[in-house]
Amino acid sequence: MGVDVLFQPLRIGALTLRSRVVMPPHSSAIGNLWGTDDEAQTAIAYLRRRAKGGLAWATMPGRISNIVPTGFEPQGLSAVITTPYRFENYVERTGMFVGAMHEEGALAATQLTMNGGYPHAPSERFGQKLNALAPHALTEREIDLFVDEYAFSAGQAFRAGIDVLELHMNHEDLTMQFASAKVNGRTDGYGGSLENRLRFPLRILRAAREAIGPDRVLGVRFTGEDAMFFSREEGIEIAAAIEQTGLIDYVHIVHGNTWGNPSYIQPHFYPAGAWAETARSYREALGVPVIYTGLVSTPGRAGEIVEAGDADAVGMARAHVADPDVLVKAKNGSAADVRPCVGVNDCINRRYTDGLPFACGVNPHAADERDGEWPAGRVGPASATVVGGGPGGMEVAGLLAEAGTRVTLYESRDALGGQLAVASHAPSWDRYREYLDWQTARLTALGVDVRLGTEFGEGDLDALPDGEHVVFATGSAERRPEIPGAHLPHVLTAGDVLEREARLDGRVVVIAHEDHLQPFAVAEHLAATGSDVTMLYQSPGPGQLLGRYSIGAVLGRMDGLGVRIEIMTEAVGIADGRVDARNIFSTRDWSLDAVDHVVLACGGVSRAGLFERAQSEGRVSAHLVGDAYAQRRLVNATRMALAVAKEITRLP
Repeated sequence: MGVDVLFQPLRIGALTLRSRVVMPPHSSAIGNLWGTDDEAQTAIAYLRRRAKGGLAWATMPGRISNIVPTGFEPQGLSAVITTPYRFENYVERTGMFVGAMHEEGALAATQLTMNGGYPHAPSERFGQKLNALAPHALTEREIDLFVDEYAFSAGQAFRAGIDVLELHMNHEDLTMQFASAKVNGRTDGYGGSLENRLRFPLRILRAAREAIGPDRVLGVRFTGEDAMFFSREEGIEIAAAIEQTGLIDYVHIVHGNTWGNPSYIQPHFYPAGAWAETARSYREALGVPVIYTGLVSTPGRAGEIVEAGDADAVGMARAHVADPDVLVKAKNGSAADVRPCVGVNDCINRRYTDGLPFACGVNPHAADERDGEWPAGRVGPASATVVGGGPGGMEVAGLLAEAGTRVTLYESRDALGGQLAVASHAPSWDRYREYLDWQTARLTALGVDVRLGTEFGEGDLDALPDGEHVVFATGSAERRPEIPGAHLPHVLTAGDVLEREARLDGRVVVIAHEDHLQPFAVAEHLAATGSDVTMLYQSPGPGQLLGRYSIGAVLGRMDGLGVRIEIMTEAVGIADGRVDARNIFSTRDWSLDAVDHVVLACGGVSRAGLFERAQSEGRVSAHLVGDAYAQRRLVNATRMALAVAKEITRLP
C-alpha cells in the first residue's frame, strides 16, 4: 500500500481526519498570531500553505499563563506571565487561524502547555539535568489556580472554534512532572500513588472536556519513555489510566526532551522515525488512536509507520517546513521530487538560539508565503552566470531558472555541493547527500548549463557581455590559524580528512575554531574509523551555536564514540608528537603528548576576489552569495540566494 495509507480517513472522537498526517506546533517561531497584523498574516499564510497540502490538522502552540507572586520574574522555557489565551485578541486571531484551516479542508488544533521547573514543579526535585535553578513546589491553592487557568484557556480555544485540544504532557511539562514518581516527591494527595500523581492532570482534562464539550477532540501529547521521568512500562500504565477515564480521544506519542540525547526535535544523527516501535507499544495497550511524532522525514517512512501498525497517524513538522507539498507529491506518485529535510535544526535554533528570523536551510521560501509561489510573476533576465556550485550557487541558479533565466553555472570541482558535499562524507550525514542529489536533479530538470571541473577566471569574466548578472558563490578556503607548527606534515585540515575519508591511526587532536557542526563531523568520522580523538575548543562550551535541540545528540554521539572534549583551551603550538595548550582564562600552560596527527577544523576564509574586481569595474551586475562573503551555514547561503534572486528578477 505504501504512501496510499496516509490518505485514508481516520475517526478520532467526534471528528474524521481526511489523512493520517498532522503537523505539530512550531509556528510561534514564524510569526506571532496575536502580535501585529503583519505578524499574524505571516503566520496564517505559512500555516495555510501547509494545510493546502493535505494535512489532517495543523497545531498552534498554546502556553498557559503563569501564576507567580507579584514582582517575581520567571526564567527559562516559561519565562512569561501572561500568554495569548489571556490576550484580548485571542478569540479573534485564533478564529482567523481556524478559518484558514477549514478553508483548506484541514482541522485546527492547539495545545495546553506549561513547561515545568520554570519555576514550578510538584516538589523540589529537578525535572532535568541542565536545570540548576531549584523549582518552586506548588501549594494546593496554586494547583487550584492552575486548574482554573487551564479551564479558562480551554474555554478560549472553544470560543475561537478550535477543533482539537491537546494537553501537553511531555518535554518536562508540569503535568508530566506530576505524573512521574521519580520527579513528583509530594506526600499529600497529589503525590505517591499513581492515582494521586494523576490527580492534577486529570482535573485539567475534566475541566478541558467540560469547556469544549463532546463534539471537539481532546487528546494528550505524551513522552513514550524518558529515563528522567518514567520507563516505557510506567508510561503505558499512566496513559492507560488516563484513557480509562473516558476523557481523551487519542494519545500522541513523542520521544526525547528539551535538552537531552535526543531532544524532541531530533537532529539528523538518527534513523527516520527511529522510535515508532515505542508508539506501537502504546497502541497495543490502548483503545484510542495513537499518533507518533519523531523524525518522520519522508512520506515513505510515514506510510511504513502507519501500514505496520506502529501508529494510526503520524506527525510531520520539519518535513512540511522543507516542502509544503510533501503529501501532494506523495499522493501523485512523485515522492522523489520532495525537497528533503536535512534535520540540522537551524530552523528552530536560528529563532531561539541566534535570535534571528525563522528560516529553513533547504527551503528559503518557508515563512515567505505571503509573496506567493516563486517566481510569483517575477521575470528574470535573459541570461545569468553563477560562479560556484555549493548550496548558495545551486539555489540561486535554480531560482533564476524558475524565473525564466538561461543560467550557466561554473564549478571548479568535479561535483556540485561545495562544503556540504565534503560534510556528507561523515558517517551519519547522508541526509546532506540526499539534499544535494535533489538539487542536482532540480537543476537538470530546469536546463541549467552546469559546467563541472571548470574554473571561472578573470578571462571568463572579461568575456561576459556588459550588464550580465553574475552571482559569485565562490565559497571559502579552509582556514589555517596562525599556530606555530600548523604547517607540519602531520597537520591536516577538515577537508583533507573528510574528502579523502582518511583513516588516521593513533591519537588525533582536532583543533576546533568553529561553533557549529564542522568539527563534530571530523571527530565523528575519525572516531568511527578507529582514531583516539581529543577536541580542543577555545570557547567555554563546544558547539555554542547548535542550540539545545541539537547539542545533546551531538555530544552524546561524541561520548559514545570515545571522543574527549577540552574546553577553554587554546592551541598555542604544534610539534612532533605534541600539542601545547593554554587555558584562555587562567593562561595556565599544559600539553597533550603522544599526538600522532592534528586536524584543523577551523572554518573558512571567504574567496571573493573576483567579485570585488567585478564590483569595482561595474561592467557586469555582480552579486555575492554564501561563504564567499563570510562562512556561515546552509541556511545563510540559501536565504542569501533567495534575496539575490529577488534582486535580479523583476515584477511586471
